[in-house]
Amino acid sequence: MKLNNKYVIGTNVMWFEIEMYGDFISGMINLLDNDIENKDNITIDLCLNLSQHLEKLNTDKISEDRIITMFQAGVSKIEDLGYKVNTFQIEKDEFYFHTDYRRDLNYNYCKKVDYVMWGETDSFFPKEAFLGLETLSQYTTENGIHKYIACFGDRKMWDSSWDATVHNDYVDVEFVDDDKQHENLNQAKSRLPLKTMNDINSKVEDLDIQMIEYPKLDGSCLVMSSDLIKYGVNIPSCMIYNDDHGMSIMSQKLMGQNYKQFVFKNLLKVHARRHPKKRMYILEENNPNSFEDRKNNKFNTYKSLSDQNIQMLVQDTNKKFYEYEDYKKIVEKK
Repeated sequence: MKLNNKYVIGTNVMWFEIEMYGDFISGMINLLDNDIENKDNITIDLCLNLSQHLEKLNTDKISEDRIITMFQAGVSKIEDLGYKVNTFQIEKDEFYFHTDYRRDLNYNYCKKVDYVMWGETDSFFPKEAFLGLETLSQYTTENGIHKYIACFGDRKMWDSSWDATVHNDYVDVEFVDDDKQHENLNQAKSRLPLKTMNDINSKVEDLDIQMIEYPKLDGSCLVMSSDLIKYGVNIPSCMIYNDDHGMSIMSQKLMGQNYKQFVFKNLLKVHARRHPKKRMYILEENNPNSFEDRKNNKFNTYKSLSDQNIQMLVQDTNKKFYEYEDYKKIVEKK
């Protein structure tokens, strides 16, 4: 397949996700090892994030050097396929997180590529993603649509308001919200083998691409046209967490009735939000599946400030947003 567009896939890899990172690399290989003629049209951008402001590394379990070695091994596997991989590293004393990375990714690449794609360490893009996006690009170009978001079908997640982004095979599945959800393969938060995803997607004969006129963004495997970002739609700087929610709010504020989101309803992605190795080697925490109520107090303080920023953003209040310095002051008082 020869690509007519240029793409970047960017992913922030937290140090505590390093055991899950191997699955992510397998998913990237599944996507990229796909007989693409002009591989230089795809750039992979990876950030190894060693920041320890929210979580401390248990050095009795693993060392920073080992994490760096494991990260680089994954990079090498992608490079061996013939793709360019841009990497950089955030040190343990830096304040730089998922939201910062994605904001910068959007801004730095929107003038270099046609599509910015958000990777996530607990997610797989469908193997057919580029075929789908090239098809969508032809349609949007012919119809003069240049500012939009695209996403792939997920398994059942949350309430029915999300069904517009749920894969056709899972729309009628009952949503179950319990502590065993991560073991239920019909629920979006569970781990699903690459082979199962590929088998489901291999049945597709004609793409089912549907359009919605309101944002429904879960953050994984999200695709943005460069013109949307150039227009000003990005994660607002007031967001210190909640990157997808911030992006959703600004998309609605700036695009209004002109907002367009295309959903590949019969191309399944995987977003294993409760992957069994999502939070590993964190000092004084045993929460590999990343349950919210089991995360440490520093993280919960940080997220609480971001949640308050969201409320101020939505309500258009004139209050001052919370920043990293506010978080540090609160933590230092405890």
